[in-house]
Formats: sequence, C-alpha cells, structure tokens
Amino acid sequence: MEVDPAFHRAILKIALELKKPEATSYDEIVERTIRAMKLDPVGFRRYLGENGARNMSLLLATARALGV
Repeated sequence: MEVDPAFHRAILKIALELKKPEATSYDEIVERTIRAMKLDPVGFRRYLGENGARNMSLLLATARALGV
C-alpha cells in the first residue's frame, strides 16, 4: 500500500503541536489534524499504528534538539 505523503506532514504537525506548552491531549491533536488536513481518518490511524510511534519519537527528538 502506498502511503499518502500528507501523512508524513501530519506526523510533523502533530509532533510540533505536542511540543507546545499549551498542548492538549495527543488524541485531540490527532483528531484536529485529521480534520484540518482533510486526511483519510482510517488510513491515517492505521499509519499511526504501524509507524507513528517510531516516527513521532524521531520527530520529537529532532524538534527538541533543534529547540523547535
């Protein structure tokens, strides 16, 4: 299955939102991102389940290292 390139951008958006001091819950940020980016919710959640934890950890580590 080919991954929608928007999924990668959504992961980055979620990671950056989670980094904010006023961040809400992970689930709320994911829901808001799905709606805002008009993503396929089933496909994106499947992608998160398969790759999200690994990708999110890498993105958060990168954001912290860069001081984002």
